[in-house]
Amino acid sequence: MRSATWTATISAVLVASLAMVAGCSSQVSITGTWSASDGSETKVINDDGSCSGMYYNGSAVLDIGGPETCTLSSTSTGGYYSLVVRQAPNQITYQVAIDGDTMTLTSGGQEIVTLTRQ
Repeated sequence: MRSATWTATISAVLVASLAMVAGCSSQVSITGTWSASDGSETKVINDDGSCSGMYYNGSAVLDIGGPETCTLSSTSTGGYYSLVVRQAPNQITYQVAIDGDTMTLTSGGQEIVTLTRQ
């Protein structure tokens, strides 16, 4: 009897701990329509990871046609997330600072563009 009570108590503590940890981790969302500080076309990032206008060659938007995908890392390092933008055969990884409805993309320590969610 004591063993069953002990097992039930441990199980309850583990479930409560996991629920608290899960509740503490909130994934940042970049889904939406974004205007760019450089005056380039409006950027769109969809829930399924498809996106448009997000691939930059240096400081200029590059669109070679075909589908584009955007994948944001689930965690940040030093306040920056990693954003991988693919438009085959091209791929680039940006460091992204997100503050509410503002997202700043940098690459190699250089700011590329600041986006504001519309």
